[in-house]
Amino acid sequence: MAHFPITKSYLATAALAGRLEDEYDLANVRCRLISATLRDVHLVTTSRGRFIFYVYRHGYRAGEQIAAEWEFVDHLAACGVPVAPAVPTRNGHVLIGFDAPEGKRYGVLTTFVDGQLLRQRSSIPAVRTYGRHIATIHAVADAMSAPLNRPVIDIAALLDEAVAAAERALIERPDVVTFLHESATRLRPKLDPLPKESPTYGVIHGDVIRANALVGDDDTVTVLDFDFCGIGWRAYDVASYLLTIRNTPMEADFAEAFLAGYTDVRALTPDEPKAMPLFEAVRAIFAIGTPAKYVDHWGSEYLYAFLDQSLERLEHTMQQLAHRSAAQQDAAPDR
Repeated sequence: MAHFPITKSYLATAALAGRLEDEYDLANVRCRLISATLRDVHLVTTSRGRFIFYVYRHGYRAGEQIAAEWEFVDHLAACGVPVAPAVPTRNGHVLIGFDAPEGKRYGVLTTFVDGQLLRQRSSIPAVRTYGRHIATIHAVADAMSAPLNRPVIDIAALLDEAVAAAERALIERPDVVTFLHESATRLRPKLDPLPKESPTYGVIHGDVIRANALVGDDDTVTVLDFDFCGIGWRAYDVASYLLTIRNTPMEADFAEAFLAGYTDVRALTPDEPKAMPLFEAVRAIFAIGTPAKYVDHWGSEYLYAFLDQSLERLEHTMQQLAHRSAAQQDAAPDR
């Protein structure tokens, strides 16, 4: 009898512990699932200490692209950026494979970093350090000896995919779908003139949010989660952080601190600040489109938990763009 089709499975933690003991020469391994969104994240405790083990969904990333993600993390670590590198197996491999019911899945063991997420331990120094790290990531990425085998972050395609996913998932909210269509239509033409050369364009983190920065008791800040890293506009990384703090306490102070830290390392070009509202709007649509795209994996409650907040942020940035466009038209000389 054929098995019913599987969207996603979960690895049994006891069996996973045994596999990790064999692959990494560890003892007294215990695994606990922490979260399961784009990747399953397991806390791994052993006699040698703690680790984090990521399991990628089947069909989500090719093995070569996953390996490139961790190659980039290793490069950053070698350049002094605080990150959590992969731990190789006893045979020197970064990835290990699992024959899951839905197909091949890959896992990566990484170092464990103590601390709290930036959204829980925000401070002016920590935010400034985060900005400095992101700028350093952009700078040292340009010094890599070979191109990174990661996807180009096609913002126009990202918009189209996000709106299409929302249209499928939000059938009871046609007002939201209409607003997303209208916003994406206004945003796409503004992307075409943006230059695609260094230093404004190149390898980026791709997900610069407070949940991807870990603040230690000694105020060190470690940058996590390079799953979205790829080739794109550096201003998109900056705008992604700025969007996450909209309408939060100390928004202006944290925005100033992040930008100050960033520009300590890399000065923004005159056009990049002008592009920030554009990329904030793109990121707000992405924040709706991602849980919409994976609604069959995460459930609709996850989508609706953040929908109103993301819509509010999108409305704010679209208003900013409209006001700027009107001001530019008013300032234009009569012909």
